[in-house]
Amino acid sequence: MAARDWLNTNMGVERVSKAIVLSGGGSVGIAWQTGLVAGLAAEGVDLRDGDFVIGTSAGSAVGAQIALGRDMAQAMERFETTRDNERPRRATSDRPEGGGSRERMRGLMEVLAKSGASPTDPKQARAAIGRFALDAKTVDEASFLRGFSYLEGATWPAAFRCTSVDAESGRFKVWDAEAGVDLMAAVASSCAVPGLFPPITLEGRRYIDGGMRSGTNADIAKGHDRVLIITLMGRRAAGGDGGARVPGMGIANERELSILRDAGACVETLVPDPESGEVIGMDLMNPRLAGDAARAGLRQGKAAAGQLRAFWS
Repeated sequence: MAARDWLNTNMGVERVSKAIVLSGGGSVGIAWQTGLVAGLAAEGVDLRDGDFVIGTSAGSAVGAQIALGRDMAQAMERFETTRDNERPRRATSDRPEGGGSRERMRGLMEVLAKSGASPTDPKQARAAIGRFALDAKTVDEASFLRGFSYLEGATWPAAFRCTSVDAESGRFKVWDAEAGVDLMAAVASSCAVPGLFPPITLEGRRYIDGGMRSGTNADIAKGHDRVLIITLMGRRAAGGDGGARVPGMGIANERELSILRDAGACVETLVPDPESGEVIGMDLMNPRLAGDAARAGLRQGKAAAGQLRAFWS
């Protein structure tokens, strides 16, 4: 038994339970979150000692590595392969992503807008998005899964959860160790942006991005004393307008925050600061921005460690 746990048990000190929530954000979001976590660790704020990690979409890829206890500074090396002469000076919302993805993203926006405007329940709205995903022409599942090879063969961490949505029924799903599914496939399902990537098959069903329910799904962390939300959008992010970069993305909505706080949680949120926001821009699916985004996250993580240290200790 660790010394702190012994003291908590034998001296009547109630142990503080800490949870981490990581939002969606595309390949750029994965890079920024990875850098942010590495920067915090470099200054003594190690998120790997969290009791509960819930990731949605991009956040599931980063959260799985945190829960596995991996060195996020080493994980950043994956984003350092872009040559400087290939890296755009800044992100733009109208930059073509190649392979028809720009058109498919436009199609997703239309489906999201239509489903959101329809007088239907959220589950039915998600099912409509799922039908769009199932009909879309994308790479095959095996090809998409290869992008998550850094998780291949890993044992599911007990603290980790990730989210997805059943493409046919619209049912929201939280995957955990008890589900008995492959970690790599579950994370891929959470990252399966409708229309851009294929729904992933798990337990005979097809699943899409958990961000179709919420950009953070922060309410899943209910019951923990301290909840750290790391999200790609918030009122303090680039532009400062609090709007989402893409539908489904955004800071935990007031309902989710209320659920956490009403349950007694102390909540802290980290969003891209203006400098990181400028690097991240709007083109969250552009892998050429990953290196810059990771370095921006690293810088911000180091800067934010001081204000976060007391909260996380």
